[in-house]
Order: sequence, then C-alpha cells, then structure tokens
Amino acid sequence: MEEKEEEIERVCFNCNAFFPVLDEGPSEFGICLEDKEFEPYTEELLENCNYDCCKDLIERKKFSGNCEACPEFSEAEITDSPEIDDNSELGRALLSAIKGGPFNMERLRELFLQEQMRNIDLTTWPIAHHCEKLKSPEREERDAGIRGLGGLAGFGNKAAFEELFKYLRGLPPLTTIEEVHFKLRILGSLGRSEFRTSLTKFLLDELYNTPSNLTTRQWISAILELLRRCPAKDVCGPLEKMLKEKRFSYKLKKKVEYLLYDLKYGI
Repeated sequence: MEEKEEEIERVCFNCNAFFPVLDEGPSEFGICLEDKEFEPYTEELLENCNYDCCKDLIERKKFSGNCEACPEFSEAEITDSPEIDDNSELGRALLSAIKGGPFNMERLRELFLQEQMRNIDLTTWPIAHHCEKLKSPEREERDAGIRGLGGLAGFGNKAAFEELFKYLRGLPPLTTIEEVHFKLRILGSLGRSEFRTSLTKFLLDELYNTPSNLTTRQWISAILELLRRCPAKDVCGPLEKMLKEKRFSYKLKKKVEYLLYDLKYGI
C-alpha cells in the first residue's frame, strides 16, 4: 500500500516548483518554475502574481497540476497538521486506500486539486494585472479582466469585488442590448459574492434611473432579482417610495409590489 500512497503524493500540485495559474480565477493549471524559460520572470510572478509579464509563455507551457511529477519532484512544505482528517471526503478516500480498500485514482486527484485550491488564500490574491486588463481597448482583454476579478470576488477577495464594482459604476447608461448583456455578466459576478449587499444603493439607483423598455428589460429584471437578496430594511423604504411616483409604468410597479411582498413576508 505504500506504493499507492507514494503515487498519490508525487503529483505536480505537491511540488515546490509548481506555480498555479490563476489569471482568470482558480483552475487546475500551473507552470513549473524550474523551467529555465521562466527564469527571467520568476521574481515578478512570485512577488506580484503578474502573469502578463510572460503571458504567451504561460499559455504555451501551462499544464494540469494533477499530472505525475517528474524525477526533479521536490515535496512542497506542509504547514498544516499531517494527520489525515477522516471527516473529509479526501481523508476518507486516503484511509480507504491505506487500509487496502477500493479507491479511484482520478477521484483522488480531483480531491487533491480541491484541497490544494483551499490552501491558496484567494482573499488576498493580487489583482493589479486583472485591473490592467479592464483598461484595454480589446474586448477579449476586458472580458478576461472581468472573469478574473469576478472569480476572485466569488472567493471572498474584497479588493477584486470593489474594483469590478467601480468599473460597473463607471459604465455609461444602456443604449443597446449588447451593452445590457455586458453589464449583466459583471453584475452576475458581483451578485455571487459575499459582498453583494454593498450593491444595494447602486441597484436602487439603477432601478430609479433606467428607462423601462425592451432593451433594458433584462437589466431591470436582474436588478429586481438581486434586490430580493439584499437586506429588506435597506430595500423596502425606497421601493415603497417608488410606487408613489407616476413616472414608472404599471408593469414595473407590479413587479416592485411582488418584490415588496416577498421581502416583507420572507418568501
């Protein structure tokens, strides 16, 4: 059984030289810092997590951390307790393997990936290179920046949330369905974050100031749905005030009434 344990441990994820590629959020991919081609960029990668310094090289060289390690394998330093947690799925699978029970190697590697991602503190992961992408005139680059910041925000990175939120607030009023879809992608990322209550005032302002028409219908629907997940004490008052204003359409007011009912009665 010792051979099985050795095989499980000797994967690239568990090597000191493996550096995860999180340019657009968490993934199983990384690069090997022992690769001489990365030598000129190692300091920038380790200190600033700036993938842009060698973006094309990373794209060409990245590989799955689940693969079997090379002969130069150097076991990563373990700071947590080495005891197996038999309350976790990974711990139970390992104990089963050690005791000679059935196990699935692919599933074990998947569990090791999940454990590795949990050990990376994404809440403080640097965001500078994602922010630079937002300034790019290229749509593909901006989309990559949005995905990266949105992914980190979803993992509790407050700086990523705030930067993406600032970008959303700076976008011009909606005039086309393409602009609606673009904003919806950003709002969707922010709405999945634990910091989404920070959006409350912005959402209410958008609801008040966005003309209701065929172009903006999806945007307004997304706002109403997200307001449903905001604190009722912050939402009900402004929405009740909105119902008293004549400039809003009958259909929109009915949607607001349904939302108020759900907020007040906890539906």
